[in-house]
Amino acid sequence: MSKVLVALAEGFETVEALAVVDVMRRGGVEVVTASIGENQQVNSSHKVQVTADKMIHECMDSQWDLIVIPGGVKGSENLAKSPEVEKLLKNQNAQGRLFGGICAAPAVVLEKQGLLEGKKAACHPAFMDKIAPERRQDEGVVVAGNCVTGRGAGWSIPFALEMLEKLEGKEKREAVEQGMALR
Repeated sequence: MSKVLVALAEGFETVEALAVVDVMRRGGVEVVTASIGENQQVNSSHKVQVTADKMIHECMDSQWDLIVIPGGVKGSENLAKSPEVEKLLKNQNAQGRLFGGICAAPAVVLEKQGLLEGKKAACHPAFMDKIAPERRQDEGVVVAGNCVTGRGAGWSIPFALEMLEKLEGKEKREAVEQGMALR
């Protein structure tokens, strides 16, 4: 069974994080949400309080098949400040394992940490200028090797489905789409 880590920071975009959790769990994937804050309670950008499964420091010694960084301006800024998140993402990329970011996260976290080098990426239009011009892709979801990026909240389900397909295959994606009445 694939293992996915979704990092949560104060101000994360609710739908971007929880759509990934929902789609992955529908696909039979183990998902762990991890708080980078001082406790497991994390408030989203729209004041939805979520209890993370673990604290980020508890996730450092595990191997993840996918690490997901949801957007939200404040959430992305907080994730970008986390040395644990940076270490996890850089190790993930160095080992060629899958990682993803959506909305502000590709620009604020992934680009800033050098993880988009040699890759195309999507992000929220308001943050596109923070990604190097040669990497910018004006699409809803972009797959570039081991990196999946998405434009924003409205693209949360397609973003999650793309990552599910990369992890578990096209048949699993289609089954989840069927169950969600997308087919």
